[in-house]
Amino acid sequence: METLLGVKIGCLFALLVLTLVCGLIPICFKWFQIDAATGRHRRVLSLLGCTSAGVFLGAGLMHMAAEALEGIDSEIQKFKMQDRKGGKCF
Repeated sequence: METLLGVKIGCLFALLVLTLVCGLIPICFKWFQIDAATGRHRRVLSLLGCTSAGVFLGAGLMHMAAEALEGIDSEIQKFKMQDRKGGKCF
C-alpha cells in the first residue's frame, strides 16, 4: 500500500510540474504577448483563449452533470414508489 501511495503522490507532483511548465511556455515567446500581437497573431490568440475557455466550461459542466445524475437516480426511484402506491406524483 505504501508503494501505491508513493506512486500516486509522484504522479500528482509530475502532473503539477508538467502543467506549470506547459502553462508558462508561452511567456517565453514575444509572439504571445498581447502588445506585440498584430493582425493574424491577435486572431490566433483570441481563438486560443476561446478554446481554453471552452475546455474549462466543458469540464465544469461535465463535473456538475455527473453529480446531478447521481441525485436524479434517487428521485426517479422515489417517483416510481409513489406511483406504485397510487399517490399523487405532482
